[in-house]
Amino acid sequence: MLAKRIVSITLCLVMVSLCVFAVFVTTANAQDGDTPSEDSLFPWKVIARDIILVAVFSIVGLIILMVGYKVFDLATPYDLNRQIAEENNVAAGIAVAGVLVSLGIIVAAAMG
Repeated sequence: MLAKRIVSITLCLVMVSLCVFAVFVTTANAQDGDTPSEDSLFPWKVIARDIILVAVFSIVGLIILMVGYKVFDLATPYDLNRQIAEENNVAAGIAVAGVLVSLGIIVAAAMG
């Protein structure tokens, strides 16, 4: 029941976002008797380029985060995966979360 509600709310938010995006992309050219131009509602080439860039930057960012996690795992005297998954070590989980958040901030600043 909760999953259906989350999916429907997400779908509604995506539809609202697309409508808002369409409003901001559309240009108004009907001033002082001008004829409206044949501009597309969505500049598909620009959108496709942006989607490709987002995918590439996401993959590169995730790879950098994984490498940073492995370096941190090698720098610690214990196995982080075993500590977190098998022994439920909360302190190790908090340390890994801190490292991932700090690396994420650095990667986002570098890519931005």
